[in-house]
Amino acid sequence: MKKSLRPLSAPPPKLTSPAKSAMRAVTHALPLGGLLVGGAVWTISQQHPLYANPGKLLRLPAAVVDASQPTEQAFRIGEVLNNYTHDRALAFRIADALVDQAAREKIDPALLVGVLLTEDATLDPHARSSVGARGLMQVMPLHGGKWGCGSSDLFNIETNICHGVQILKEAMRSAPNTRVALLRYNGCVRGRNTPNCHRYDDIVLKHAGRAAAEMRLVKTQKGD
Repeated sequence: MKKSLRPLSAPPPKLTSPAKSAMRAVTHALPLGGLLVGGAVWTISQQHPLYANPGKLLRLPAAVVDASQPTEQAFRIGEVLNNYTHDRALAFRIADALVDQAAREKIDPALLVGVLLTEDATLDPHARSSVGARGLMQVMPLHGGKWGCGSSDLFNIETNICHGVQILKEAMRSAPNTRVALLRYNGCVRGRNTPNCHRYDDIVLKHAGRAAAEMRLVKTQKGD
C-alpha cells in the first residue's frame, strides 16, 4: 500500500560536496549490503544445491529475479497463472503470495509455480483431495497453524501458500537435491503412497520450466 507523502515544513539543508559523496556511497552500499546479509536468490541458489537455480530456470535480468523488485516478478507470474483461470484477480493474488514467499525463503518462484500447478492446475483455493489435502498447494490439515503463517485456514490463499512453501523448504533442508525434496513434498518417499508418484518431480520441473519460459515472454510496462 502506498503512503501519501506530507510536504516538509522546511526544505532540508543542502549537503556539502563531501557530504553528498558520503551519502551517495551509503546509498549504493545499502542495497548491496542487503543482498549479502539477506542472501540473494542468485547467491544462495548457486551455493546451496538444494534450491533451484534461477539462472537455469528463469534466465531473467537480475532486476527481475532480485527479491527487491517483486512487483514486476509478480506481474509476470500473474500473467502466466491467468492462463489457468478466468479470474484475473485470483491469478494475481496467488502470484503476489508466491513471490512474497519465494523472496522470504530464497526459493526460485518458478519452482513454486511448478509445485502449485502440479498440485492444482485449476487454481481452486478450496480444492480438497481424496485424502484431505487442502487448497492450492494441497497441504494436509495436520500442518495447519505451524510456521507463523498467520492463520490455520488452509483454504486462505496466502496461508496455504505459506504452509506449502514451508513444507517444501523443510524437505529441501534434508534432501540431497531438489528432485528428492519434491518427492518428499508429495509424500513419495518409497513410491507407495500414490501410484506413479515417482514422476512427481518431473512434472513439477516441467511446469516450472514452462512457466519460466512464459514469464520471459510477458510484456511489462517497461516494454521489455
